[in-house]
Amino acid sequence: MSKIEALIDHYVTQHAPTGRWHADECGVGAFEIDAQGRWFHDGAPISRAGLVRLFASVLCYEQGQYLLKSPAETCPVKVADSPFVIVSWQYCNLAPTLGLSTTLIAQDNLGRLWPVCSEFPLVLKSYQGQPVPYLMLNYGLSARISRSVYYQWAELAQSRGDEFVLTSANTSFVIG
Repeated sequence: MSKIEALIDHYVTQHAPTGRWHADECGVGAFEIDAQGRWFHDGAPISRAGLVRLFASVLCYEQGQYLLKSPAETCPVKVADSPFVIVSWQYCNLAPTLGLSTTLIAQDNLGRLWPVCSEFPLVLKSYQGQPVPYLMLNYGLSARISRSVYYQWAELAQSRGDEFVLTSANTSFVIG
């Protein structure tokens, strides 16, 4: 097992094997996720955090569409921007024991942890007309970096010409 795999194994919550499931579309109503990562069903907010985490564990992005997938049914999901938002972060205490440089652990709006690394890289995308960093997750999903986390990371970033570069788990990422 590589150093990065060990880090991922320690932090990342398991996701259902949605790539193996190919069921017909269900008719249980409309699911939506707004730009703040809040989930809705038929226009009503889904307020039970455990239910949202369950749905997140079967959410994927395939062929240009977000889907909730199970072995028995597939439900399309309308997503305003990105299904998740990175709302906080911490330094990884495990990284030095694995021989990795300073590593950032991002926490999404569902409380899940993601190491910022080559497997889960930061990329710049346009959000409301501005370049904003997103953390690329598994199953085609992503999490937009919140403004407060971005500003904290900007203080850590190194200036390289016109770019700001953040280093985590021996990998450099352009964040602005």
